Amino acid sequence: MSRQKSPQPAYRLHISGQARVELDGRTYYLGEYGSKESWARYHALLAEYNANGQRMPVERPQQQADAPITVRCVTGEFREQIKVRYAKNRTRANHFTHLCKLLDEAFGDVPADQFGPRKLAELREQLIEKGNCRRFVNTQVRDVIAVFRYGVSRELVKPETLVGLQSLDALRVGQTTAKESRPVLPVKLEHVRQTAPHLSPVLRAMLRIQLATGMRPSEVANMRPVDICRDNEIWVYRPATHKTTHRGKQRAVPLVGDARDAVAPFLDRGAEEYCFSPAESAQWYRQQRTAQRVTPLSCGNRPGSKPTKTNPQRVPGRKYTKDSYRRAIQRAADKAGVPPWFPYQLRHLAATQIREVLGIEQAQALLGHSHRQMTEHYAQQSLTKAIEAAQVAPQL
Repeated sequence: MSRQKSPQPAYRLHISGQARVELDGRTYYLGEYGSKESWARYHALLAEYNANGQRMPVERPQQQADAPITVRCVTGEFREQIKVRYAKNRTRANHFTHLCKLLDEAFGDVPADQFGPRKLAELREQLIEKGNCRRFVNTQVRDVIAVFRYGVSRELVKPETLVGLQSLDALRVGQTTAKESRPVLPVKLEHVRQTAPHLSPVLRAMLRIQLATGMRPSEVANMRPVDICRDNEIWVYRPATHKTTHRGKQRAVPLVGDARDAVAPFLDRGAEEYCFSPAESAQWYRQQRTAQRVTPLSCGNRPGSKPTKTNPQRVPGRKYTKDSYRRAIQRAADKAGVPPWFPYQLRHLAATQIREVLGIEQAQALLGHSHRQMTEHYAQQSLTKAIEAAQVAPQL
């Protein structure tokens, strides 16, 4: 049996002083050993090698030393940055990995310094043609510029190239054929109440906490006993990681009333364990199916009699993710026969309710926003208040 190929063949020194790498039985020379250009070429070849099923195109020249730094070199170098910078943020890591793949497929062999505003506009048009909305396309363009900004910091891209890319104006409302995204509106409380009976006790607790605190779905999913300070009368949850952790910001969420009652039964575990376990939910759903069983226990398989799989393809994780939490909510909403909704709408609902009763400052404090404008985005003004204002407006 032949030895399995390595996904990352070594970067080595050749007697000539050049860096080299062995890929698919051929030696590729990358330029001066240890230079930033040789490392960029190495990462670019490696990405192409693995994307092509650990095979190299025959037409790829083995002498890379004189080859210009291409877009593929920049994305190859940035992929290494992704492993470090987004090691704890799988969503962003996947986003940038997909973006690098998109750049490679469209402009991989273009010299990096020739990738200007026109080519960036071409890439943007491709994104629009795929049916992406205007806001998403603008986000993708900003992130492409971020990739090239990293290339400038690694001295692979000339600063003037970055300046040229930044000169491309963002798409504006009414000035593009890209479709507009639908605004996220608060979910109706009635729909939440109809959905809750179809959820496990674990998911119902998460729902209650999010509704009472306005937390992000990921913040609820990441709750651990060690993160909840219970020394005083008011419990305070301080997430170990959250959306703005990388900016050095602290997040403190008071757990009072229904939020405290909901989390209390899930603190009877190790301090470092996550409060809300998908395995506990799966066990509850199995128990419900057994309780609703129509076939007599004397017939068919009895609970526990069927052997478990030795190596199942899917097993419950240690905690919920924002995506698995959303899917569970949407399945329950479908069973309840209510319009589909997702957990982030609970944050909008909480913001709207708190703003209407207490005002913008209290809503801003609970949601953890640094800027009032962001809270304005979440806290929708009610039609009732707008009517009240209109009734007392000046008249001619």
